[in-house]
Amino acid sequence: MITVIANLKGGTGKSTVTFNLAVWLCSQGRKITVIDLDPQQTLTDVAALRQDEGVSPPIPVQPGPLPGVSPLRHAEETLIDVGTADLESFKQALLIADRILIPVTPSQADVWSTQRFVQFLYKTTNGCPPESITFINRADTNKAIMASDEAAAALTALPGVELIPQRLSDRMVFRDSFSEGLAVFELEPRSVGSREFEALAKAVFNRKRGTVETPSPGEPAVNTKYAVDKTVKETLAYVEDKPVVASDASQADQGKIKRKKKKHRTAEGQKAGKGKKRKRNKD
Repeated sequence: MITVIANLKGGTGKSTVTFNLAVWLCSQGRKITVIDLDPQQTLTDVAALRQDEGVSPPIPVQPGPLPGVSPLRHAEETLIDVGTADLESFKQALLIADRILIPVTPSQADVWSTQRFVQFLYKTTNGCPPESITFINRADTNKAIMASDEAAAALTALPGVELIPQRLSDRMVFRDSFSEGLAVFELEPRSVGSREFEALAKAVFNRKRGTVETPSPGEPAVNTKYAVDKTVKETLAYVEDKPVVASDASQADQGKIKRKKKKHRTAEGQKAGKGKKRKRNKD
């Protein structure tokens, strides 16, 4: 199955999500192909870092342009990271996708951008988009802040897009693990971030796809789960506690990961210590 991780707006965490999904799929024993169509090549860079560090399993990333569709079908799962800087490759990826995964950060600007992306998706696919799934990425960890819930409520109104309840919160462990060439569940397998990610990955890759319901006599066959509400489409037209365990790795690989964890925790401890020192001086 070909999954394209996409949105029109930059900074939604597409490359981070793609990389973590790639490592997670490998940990599940699935054969994957990963393609980086974003000219920024962030996904390519983190995969190269992982290889330089000798972390297993390696995540080979193919740069653009897209190869033929047939080779991609041979992989059990294909992940494609896209960017709008190469709009032609972006469109090609949407046309061959079996599924679109849309990360959305909780802001009004991101909701507007996602609305435009849905419109762009329908135009590109001539009104026949693939299964489209969206989720809140970098959600607020403070439950008193309602931005994430408000963004989710707005996303439920998008035509032909399914909002899943699983979210990834705005946690340092996602950034720290990415900068080390590790998935979040490799750096901190017992963290809340790891549990959030596992829940998201399972929701996306262990789900049953929508089915085409039998139409009533005289009605055209329509996939009701992903059908477009005409009114909303016309409106859019105006708007151009369980630890997560990584895959079995060699003792050497585990040792490298443990050293990175120790480095990460030491840095976090130093930050906490500085904060306490400033507080004592202030008192």
